Amino acid sequence: MPLIGCLRLFDPSLSTVTVRSLPNITDWSVDDLSTLKSLVTKQFSVLTADGWSLVSVYMNVAQSDCFMAHMCTNPRMTPDLHEAITRHRNDGLTWWDILKKYPLYSNTSGLRDVYRRFKERDGSKPKAKIIKWSDEETRRIKEIIQAYYKPENWRELLTQAQMTFPNRTEASILGKIEMTICKTSDITNNDLDRVNKLVEAYGKDWERIGQEIDTIPQRVQRIWTLYQQQQKPTQAWTDDELDILRKCIRDGVGMAEASQLIGTKTPHMCNAKMKSLKRQGAKISSQKSNTPWIADDVARLEHLVSTYKGRKFDWMAIGKDIGRTADSCQNKHIQLKQDPINSMVDHSQTVSYEVQKQYEQQPSVNWTGIAHMFGLTERQCLEANQYNVGKARWIYHPDTFSWDMANRMTAFIKDNYPKPLPVNYTAVSNYMWIDINDYVKMASLLRGKMVWTAETFAQVVKLREQDMLYKDIARQLSPALSTDKISVAYRNRIKPKVYMPLSYEEKQQIKEIIDMHVEQMPFTELQALVMQKMAHANQQALYSFVNSYSTTLSVYKERLRNADTDQIASQILNGTKSSKLVVQLGIPSTILTRLMKSNMFSMHS
Repeated sequence: MPLIGCLRLFDPSLSTVTVRSLPNITDWSVDDLSTLKSLVTKQFSVLTADGWSLVSVYMNVAQSDCFMAHMCTNPRMTPDLHEAITRHRNDGLTWWDILKKYPLYSNTSGLRDVYRRFKERDGSKPKAKIIKWSDEETRRIKEIIQAYYKPENWRELLTQAQMTFPNRTEASILGKIEMTICKTSDITNNDLDRVNKLVEAYGKDWERIGQEIDTIPQRVQRIWTLYQQQQKPTQAWTDDELDILRKCIRDGVGMAEASQLIGTKTPHMCNAKMKSLKRQGAKISSQKSNTPWIADDVARLEHLVSTYKGRKFDWMAIGKDIGRTADSCQNKHIQLKQDPINSMVDHSQTVSYEVQKQYEQQPSVNWTGIAHMFGLTERQCLEANQYNVGKARWIYHPDTFSWDMANRMTAFIKDNYPKPLPVNYTAVSNYMWIDINDYVKMASLLRGKMVWTAETFAQVVKLREQDMLYKDIARQLSPALSTDKISVAYRNRIKPKVYMPLSYEEKQQIKEIIDMHVEQMPFTELQALVMQKMAHANQQALYSFVNSYSTTLSVYKERLRNADTDQIASQILNGTKSSKLVVQLGIPSTILTRLMKSNMFSMHS
């Protein structure tokens, strides 16, 4: 009897087993969640109230709890779940391990984002109130722009503005500066003409054009937008414009880019004309399907069919290419297969026999002669041949690899199989007269792809142990493999980084070391001392905690108050590196960074 039938016959009132209550997602075990998912997927196409009662019987869990667990693909973060995940993180579990405990989350990214965005309702922060710029502030910002503005150096202008407006955020000041400089009313006809000519010369390289006319890239883009808005489109379509639009339709170019290529039509006009041309093409295709087949159409059909070796025919795509309906192309293909004269199978047998005959006489094949002999194209002969005896091997080795041979193969593919036509592996193998499996592997290597096997990883480890550089290792494995792929694979899969958070005892020990020496030692020396004494801890977590804890100490704040902030601001403006100032002041780099961002220079001056 089927499982559903057994569940329907079961009477829960006669059972002595207590029904489980699992109201929270954290109450469900991994096995229960997997069982629930498998049951719903395999046994129920549509779940009704009656179906959920059967699921409840099978799982021995309350019906409402089963429904909640099934529908909760990304469970809502609760305080209990947040606390449980925090405990797992403190125990050193990775996000992947935590996801295994709560598999109803879609992926690790979703789990991590929900965890980090979680806030209690009472702890949510109110939105910051937007303070408008007054007329006096606007006048002052214009004076600062006039005095310090240089397109190639924004830092000095921003620093001066931050010192003048200490209560404003950096984003607010930057927005006000951009709005003031990019004001549309200040754009002249001369600016429009200059930008138009520079766009024709350099394209949409706003930074380069901005340097040419001594302004910022945002203002250049604003000028170009205004120039386009002032261009009046023409209504009539010329033959040249229609040719460009037809090419856009063929290449899949959208209406916005088509409008830019034509220059005299808006995107909406291009969209309407594209739809009109497509309707005309569909009408012509429908009319052509009712006409007799000609030799060119038959040859095109045979070629397209030959590109689908081992794959299902896409008659819709073939019909669109030829200009006939899918049914018409399919019926013609069946007719050709039934006719032995036109059958590609017979061509394959005759061509293969002639290739074998020529190769046995001399180790070469005259494909042009074979094509004339059978009245076919050279590419059709290459695709039809099945004789493979004597083909050379093409195995990659850094010392014997030749780009001449690779370029010859690439040129053949480009000339005979332009995109979107799929490449016929048999034809390339016959043209190069190399083993087809070697060609497929070499083509993958030339595209920069690599199949990472255990042997490949072992080879990379061995070469790294010999102090070989990543770029040399890439050359050993492939002719076109990037250095980044080797380094990333080596770091992430061969030597993965494991993040281990600090325990409570380790944090207390770090605080004791810092509190003991903070008065006598500069921060850089104190940081080195902590890293040395706590060498057993995770270095990344250790470095982060030392910096965050040190910023709360009053000692460093007092050192900052005693420092000459005017001199610090002057040194920063003159290009002094922050690392040098950190050593000079004896404070953490985090405090100096916050000082620069919050504009405390003017507050202490």
